[in-house]
Parts: sequence; C-alpha cells; structure tokens
Amino acid sequence: MKLNYLKKYVVLNWLIFCTISLCNAQQLSDFKIGIVIDSLAIPSSNNSFSVYLPTDFDSNKNWPLLLGFDLSGRASDITRLYKVAAEKQGYIIAISNLSEDVDQEKKNNVVTAFMNHIFSLFPIQKNRVYGTAIQESAKLVSLLPVFYNNDISGVIVIGDSYYYDSGIKIKNKFSHIGIIHTTNFRYKDFLKNKEYLKRRAVEADVFPFEGKSEFPNSNLLSKALSNLTLLAMASGRMAKDSTWVQNLYQKDLRQIEIHLKENEFLTAFDEVKRMREKYKLFFDTDHLKDKQREIKKHKEYKKEKRLQTKYLYRENFLRLTYVFSMDEDIELKNYENLGWWQYQIAELDSLVIKKEKYAAAMGLRMKGYLKHLVNVYKIAQLEEKSKNFEKVMFLNILSTIVDKKDFESYRTIISLSAIDEDYETALFYLERLLQNGYEDFDKLYTIEGTLALRITKEYNKLIKKHLGKSKYFFSE
Repeated sequence: MKLNYLKKYVVLNWLIFCTISLCNAQQLSDFKIGIVIDSLAIPSSNNSFSVYLPTDFDSNKNWPLLLGFDLSGRASDITRLYKVAAEKQGYIIAISNLSEDVDQEKKNNVVTAFMNHIFSLFPIQKNRVYGTAIQESAKLVSLLPVFYNNDISGVIVIGDSYYYDSGIKIKNKFSHIGIIHTTNFRYKDFLKNKEYLKRRAVEADVFPFEGKSEFPNSNLLSKALSNLTLLAMASGRMAKDSTWVQNLYQKDLRQIEIHLKENEFLTAFDEVKRMREKYKLFFDTDHLKDKQREIKKHKEYKKEKRLQTKYLYRENFLRLTYVFSMDEDIELKNYENLGWWQYQIAELDSLVIKKEKYAAAMGLRMKGYLKHLVNVYKIAQLEEKSKNFEKVMFLNILSTIVDKKDFESYRTIISLSAIDEDYETALFYLERLLQNGYEDFDKLYTIEGTLALRITKEYNKLIKKHLGKSKYFFSE
C-alpha cells in the first residue's frame, strides 16, 4: 500500500515538474534573442518592461542580470542603450518603467514583483544580479544593494545617484559604478561618493566621459559590465576564467596606449591606476607602477594635472560662494545684487567657450549647479503655505538670469506683474521670453492674470514681432 502511494507521489511530482518546465519553455519561446522586446506586462501591476537576451542565450545555463527601473517611461531607451554592451559581455537586460506618482512602499512592491517575475522567466545567476538607472531614477536604484542585500550585488548609475552618508547602514559588500559626463554638475559629488563608499569597503568606481551626448557610449558601458564580471570572479561568485582575465587585461593596456597617442595623459594615468587595483586580485600588478612613473614624467601630463587641479579648486570656491550668496539674496530679496549674478553667468560663459577643456567643463558644471540651487529654492517655495509675492518674484527673476531658457519663470513673472498691474515689467519679460526662443503661441494667451494685458496692442505687437502672428490684430 505504502509502495503504491509512493509511486503515485513520484508520478504526481514528475507531472508537476514537467508542467512547470513546459510552461517555462513556452514562456521563453515567446522571447526573441538578439533584439529588444518592449511593452511587456508585469503581472499584478500597471507597469511595463523591456528586455534584451544576448544572441547566444541558452536556457540551460544561468545568466547575469542587469535589472533597471525608470521613473520617466524610458525603459525601452535604456535597454537599447545597453544592448551592444550586454551582447559583448553576456548579460540579460531587463528594465521596468516605474510610476513617479506612487508612494515609496508601492515602489518597493513593484521592485520586488519585477525581480520575482524576471527570476521566474529566465535562468538567472542569483548572486550576479545588478541594478541600473539613469538620472533621477538612479537615486532609488543606487540604494537597492542596501535594501535588497541578498538579491542585488551592485549597481551602475548614470548621471545621478544617492549620495551615501552615515545615515545609511551598509551591511554587505557590493559594487557601485558611477558613470557621469564631465560637464554634469554632480561630477564632484560622484567622486566624493566613491571615496566614501571605498572607506566602507564597497567596490566603488567612477567612469567619467566626454562628448556631445549626455549618455555614455557602448564601449564605456561594456567596460562597466566587464568590471562587474571581474569583481564577481575575484569574490568567488563565479568561476575564474584566467584566459578571459588576460584578454581583458591586454585590451585595457592597448586602450592606455591609445590615450597616450591622443595626448590624454591624465586619462591614461588614471586608467593605469585603475588597472593596478582591479587586476591585483588575480596577479601581481606592481610592474604597472613603472608605467605610472613614465606617464608622470611627460610635460603634457603635468600641464593637464595642473589645470585639472586649478579648476577643481575653483569649483569648490564657487560652490561655497554661490550657496551663501543665493541663500542671503533670496532671503533679503536683494534686487541690487542681480547685476552680480549676471556678471557671474557672463564669467562662466567665458569659460565655457574656451578651448581649454577643464575650464569649459567646470564652467558648464557651475552653470548646472546654479540651476540646481535655484530649483531647490523653487521647490521649497511651492511647498510653503503662505506665498510671499516679493520672494516669488525675486526667485523667478534670478532663475531667468541663471537659465535664459527657463520659460516657466518668465511666465510666472509676467503673471505676477500683470496681477500687480505692473504692465511695463510684464511686457519687458514677455519680450525676453520671446527673444530666448519661446514659441508656444497658444500658451501666451493663457498666462494666469493676464486677461486685461493680453488684449492690449503692446502685448500682441510683441508676439507678432517674434512669432509672425498675434491673436488680436491691431492695424498700424
């Protein structure tokens, strides 16, 4: 009797196993390899995701996973950003959209549900799951290794991050790779974040990049993924592949020679320093010290280092100056100091147009930092229950000085001036708005408080002058 029961139990379990295997096989067969698949649904959620499987994807082996989240509906774009790198390095990419409007608890639930869904679909190396995000979304994702320390082994964050401090308890080691454009005002924050995390025994690094695009190219992303693979081998989370490590080492050496030929001595030096750190876990790298000494002897290296240091120190000084001055001016509504702010922007603009790249990058970073500072005050002002007319007016005027393309601030100034029946100021900022490229014709006639102003000859004349038409026609 017991034997028959045991047979039935074994057969039943075998049928269940076959059914699950068949379902998983059916699910996997729905995913084409080598292409990005968009708009996939996450069960029990209104969110969608995009996925990329490498062309050599095999369901019989486990794969490393790069798991991402985006608050701006760009899951498809981010998956495509990683496509080439994922193909080279053998990673599955899965990026989910995440609504910005939901509270933190619901976001956490979505993160958990998405991870579980991906784990149910694909054979994943559970100790090689990494997070990624760009810009604003990176603040959330950079904390995943802390809150999901048993599931997430590291992150790649682009353009922004959570900036760690003593308020966050780091229990497990993880990898944190920050990728940032040299003109991004958070550049120095990334460097500080790296140093803080390294002191907490976190494998942290920063990959700066240049160029016209705000996003890194596939070579840099491939480098980031290969670093994660290297660290996984070093920590024993995957088998060491000596041939793969040597090939990567030789590739890095060749890249250093390219930097030297292109007179990028500072970059070459930093890369040699990085190589000493990341390969010392596999073999002796002391011989690379000779390469560092050789690079440091170059006159161009010394020149580059001097310029970099000069503008980084200047950036520190300007940051402190701007924080203090802006706080004081906004509190006192110091209209008399607006000329000083105009001068500061002109000085930064003069740096930006310089051919010297360290000066230009610092100028752009500081302009971005000023925009960020003003935005912080704007958000705080919106949260205030009682609105101070003069403070709001001053803040928006300052914002148009810091950012000539801040069209919303022009509209606010026009609105406040019209409500105050100061039509001269309203018309002045209307012209400034149009001169700086504003083209939304219809919205010019819906600015709050301008009902009387927008039917005047002066208002329509300015609009017609810059946009070629006006809503209310006045013959000359």
